[in-house]
Amino acid sequence: MNYNNYPPIGIDKKILIIQNALNSHLGFSNVDFYGRVQKVVSKKPKSYTPEFYAEWPKRKEVYYDGVNAPGGNIFFIVDDKENFKKNQFEANVKVVFMLNLEKIVSGNTYWPDSEIQEKCFKLLKKQGSIEITGIEKGIENVFNGFDTSGITLNGMQPYHTFSINGNLKYTFNCNH
Repeated sequence: MNYNNYPPIGIDKKILIIQNALNSHLGFSNVDFYGRVQKVVSKKPKSYTPEFYAEWPKRKEVYYDGVNAPGGNIFFIVDDKENFKKNQFEANVKVVFMLNLEKIVSGNTYWPDSEIQEKCFKLLKKQGSIEITGIEKGIENVFNGFDTSGITLNGMQPYHTFSINGNLKYTFNCNH
């Protein structure tokens, strides 16, 4: 499912374009696509979980959900610090892919993690909204600063978590 029912304003306008492109062109089935997630205080003190406002004011945790989205989840984590340069804002963004590779790739006799990373990288590069600066792999790296104690399938096959990181430039419509 593509959770793209939020207003295209500021950084969310760019994220919505990228989210819709990923949903349309990756060809992944049974994958949920989300926009920008929020840091929400978790049950553990001084820790956070990534959640998306799927329907205001209800939030949905975006960690892998094998029941409702057996292929995985794709979402965006935006750094809290956003800079303003040359009449536009710039933010560090992670496009996070929490995937079950068995559910989105079939017929392989090898572990297709690099193949999937390349496919996602090429699409983001072609789409052009994010100036890509790197790729992170593994739960601890991708979710640095978040509570990951509830994730039990930590990087074990067939599960693969990685993020494509970069800078996203955006503006606000100030013509009003």
